[in-house]
Amino acid sequence: MKNILIVDQENFLTLPVIDTNIAIKVCEITDTAAVKRKLMRTYGDVDIVADGNKTSISSLENAVEIEIAAQPVFAKKRYNVADVLRVIDRLTWEDGGCPWDKVQTHDSIRINMIEEAYEAVDAIDKRDVANMREEFGDVLLQSVLQSDISRRSGEFDFDDVCDELCKKLIGRHTFIFGSDSAGNADEALVLWEKAKAVEKNYDSVKTQLSKLPDNFPSLLLCQKTYKKLKKAGADISPEQELKKAISGKHYAEAICACAELIADEGGDAEVELNKLVKNKIASL
Repeated sequence: MKNILIVDQENFLTLPVIDTNIAIKVCEITDTAAVKRKLMRTYGDVDIVADGNKTSISSLENAVEIEIAAQPVFAKKRYNVADVLRVIDRLTWEDGGCPWDKVQTHDSIRINMIEEAYEAVDAIDKRDVANMREEFGDVLLQSVLQSDISRRSGEFDFDDVCDELCKKLIGRHTFIFGSDSAGNADEALVLWEKAKAVEKNYDSVKTQLSKLPDNFPSLLLCQKTYKKLKKAGADISPEQELKKAISGKHYAEAICACAELIADEGGDAEVELNKLVKNKIASL
């Protein structure tokens, strides 16, 4: 008997990811239009068998049962996250893999993670939808590549990454998966931070601040530190810090104070400074 996944319409429509490398049969269909939309998103317009008759997904009208054959591994009309893992695995085969991909290390592609994140943010700022789609894929690629490097060295694999991510999301959303209640975004954030503090064993603000990444951009680090200290009740006056810093010609302290003032206004110092410099260049 051939390998085939059999599901009813309800389960088919709620599957988050369908492995198109496996043949699938969808039974008990009552909403052909909904099934057709999901098929097009998952497979593209490929041939299928509907109620025993061969047709294409785009031509599908009314059917009670459909069957889709397993798709060719690296020649599909549409791919999904399962295929991403397959492609990376193929590229890093010891025999016959890509000479460049299979020799990379965590350190050798470290900078790529930073560059791709910046390019993704740039696409967001420009509301460049086509580029966002590409750049988000590049960010995902870095996570998958780094995970694959770890898999081959016996550290962990992408399943471990997904496992930890889901546990984090479930554990910190106590107002969704637990007994807490959040009526708005601010309350949700407070509960998230509370759950995070328990998870990370934060026993003081100093402990929490010591966990901030060493490679944070300076303005981001300044604002993060300020916000956490302020939330903890620290008596900080950015205005006084700025006056004192300027009078003493302590310009780094002045920059930090300005970043704190921008934070109080709800702004992002990194974004604001970047915008200012670009405007200066454009005005030349």
